[in-house]
Amino acid sequence: MAEEHAPDDFNWVAAQATCNAAAMFDRLRTRVKEDVQRRNGLFDQDEDWTFEFHEEGDDEFEVVRVSGTGFTGPKVSAVVQFERTGRRIRVHSEDLDVEFTSVVIVDTAGHCRFVVGEAMYSDWEIRRMALELLFFEESEEEE
Repeated sequence: MAEEHAPDDFNWVAAQATCNAAAMFDRLRTRVKEDVQRRNGLFDQDEDWTFEFHEEGDDEFEVVRVSGTGFTGPKVSAVVQFERTGRRIRVHSEDLDVEFTSVVIVDTAGHCRFVVGEAMYSDWEIRRMALELLFFEESEEEE
């Protein structure tokens, strides 16, 4: 499969001007919020989880897994945090095996992409990397 490339007259200056961490972080925030709504819509009778989206200002937000509503009330069982500092977007959790930092670039096809290490990702892939364990796997502490 041949790699997609932008045309020779591609306006990389305009593309780069709109491809920045702040814009991508805002897009990520909007789509993560939608992912939380979608996941809550998949409520399973056997699950005791719900998910909450919390904004922490312009440069930080988090997704929280809340379990149980019994006698002790709801309990936060895991959190994934998203933080933007300058050109970097950090995604991490103290509760789950989620830890990566990304920057954004214009790829050879002219698309704005996230880069983690040496690999490029679209925003849905970054969201999956960040939220898959939170949405679909129990942490080791839960029983």
